Amino acid sequence: MKLKFKQQQYQTDAVNNLVRVFSGQTKGFRKEIVGRRTVKADLLAQEHIVEDAIFSNKKIELSEGEILKNVQELQKEQNLTPAKKLDGGYNFTVEMETGTGKTYVYTKMMLEMHKLYGWNKYIIMVPSVAIREGVHKSLKITAEHFQETYGKKIRFNIYDTKNKSNLVNIKQFGNSGEIEVLIMNY
Repeated sequence: MKLKFKQQQYQTDAVNNLVRVFSGQTKGFRKEIVGRRTVKADLLAQEHIVEDAIFSNKKIELSEGEILKNVQELQKEQNLTPAKKLDGGYNFTVEMETGTGKTYVYTKMMLEMHKLYGWNKYIIMVPSVAIREGVHKSLKITAEHFQETYGKKIRFNIYDTKNKSNLVNIKQFGNSGEIEVLIMNY
């Protein structure tokens, strides 16, 4: 059985507003070479140099004032009182009623941020193990839907302090140029 997901306009509007917070940011990512090693590439014993790299999101180029202006424009469109300053720096909260598709919205937002800005590293922080497991299940369920829509697959892992595979997951998170998500709980 394959689940079908219906595009809800309020979810699309929420995603569009989220990505507009960073309107003006140029697309890109950061790649840093952390090592080089020589490997034998074939039976003729030819050696090639392989670079080990880590990837991260491109630094935000916008000033706090530019981001505040973007936020204020969005607030005016929603008939909200514009903020005078950004409380908490670049930390933004998305508040939606239970059962309205928050996980769907922020998953779609990650793909849109990747498409528009090249960002590919995300950490989802939740308050409990139960919610962490629910988010993990939701990402599994929606993976095919989003791959069909965006042509990209999100790689996601749970960060669990009691699990020794965390080192592999964290290494993959840093070494991959693809969209990577770590799901963590407090």
